[in-house]
Amino acid sequence: MKANLKEDIIIMLTVNGKTEIGPLPKNVGLERLRFDGQKVIDLFDLIDGIWVRSVNGVFELHAVEVKGSQKVAMHYIERKNLVMDGNTIRLKTTQEITNEKIKLYEKQVLSQLNRRLKGKLGDMTELTLNNTMLIMALIVYVRNQPSALSDFFDELIPHILDTFPLNKWKDTLKNACVELKDSMEEYHSNISKNI
Repeated sequence: MKANLKEDIIIMLTVNGKTEIGPLPKNVGLERLRFDGQKVIDLFDLIDGIWVRSVNGVFELHAVEVKGSQKVAMHYIERKNLVMDGNTIRLKTTQEITNEKIKLYEKQVLSQLNRRLKGKLGDMTELTLNNTMLIMALIVYVRNQPSALSDFFDELIPHILDTFPLNKWKDTLKNACVELKDSMEEYHSNISKNI
């Protein structure tokens, strides 16, 4: 079997290929096969590590050392866990993989919540209008303290406490306030520089 190669990567099998690579294993795609100069190697079979190189943010896997590659103690099935750590290519830690799964799950749950709230409370314009009405009601209550609004807020308080228990939301709200403060300070600083 002949092939065109780029280093040890088999680009294409062809009758007019430049390199004789010998027989190929059955039922294995070229993406997993490399030619080390003597024989075809299945990256899946490598147990002492794989040579990895980052090319434009994409990891290339090699059976032999090539320019710019680093040997990573890994198995082929772990390739999706490769990451750049400064100039070092390594596998993500178990904690990093767990954190990514948690973040993905949180995004999925937030997306479900978003769809539900949109269906029940309306789109962003309606939600903004509802929030604005609530803020206006709070301003009137703080200023005038009418009994009708007092009764209305008394009805809402148990629902608010059940929806946003302090033990679950304290850190989130605190972090949001700190981030908002930092962002606004940066915003005002950038505005002042251009005035």
